[in-house]
Amino acid sequence: METENKIDAFNITKNVIQFSYNWNNKLGCKSYTTIRLKSERYKIGNTYNIYLKGLEQIEAKIINIKEFKLKDLNDYMAYLDTGYGVEETKLIIHRMYKNISEDQIFYFILLSKTKLKKNFP
Repeated sequence: METENKIDAFNITKNVIQFSYNWNNKLGCKSYTTIRLKSERYKIGNTYNIYLKGLEQIEAKIINIKEFKLKDLNDYMAYLDTGYGVEETKLIIHRMYKNISEDQIFYFILLSKTKLKKNFP
């Protein structure tokens, strides 16, 4: 039942990564990236429940994390993560995270699926 996989907004655990949009259709891939604000909650080797639009989709493990400043975002990272170039990706990031500067530190996170949660590619 779909409601069983719905995330409880008041009971978010540290091992959840939420996506509001499936940029570049990445969640259908075995391994994919995500760009997130630097946070201690993201750790190499930890497993996370991945949610898309509030619904649990898959389980994935963080394989690697690269730290970078927004001003250092490059085409390689931008196209892999969102399917868009640097300028378009920066616009997306600025819509997601208000009041950030070009010196803001982000993580470029590499994840790999460990388990499907429902009928998801």
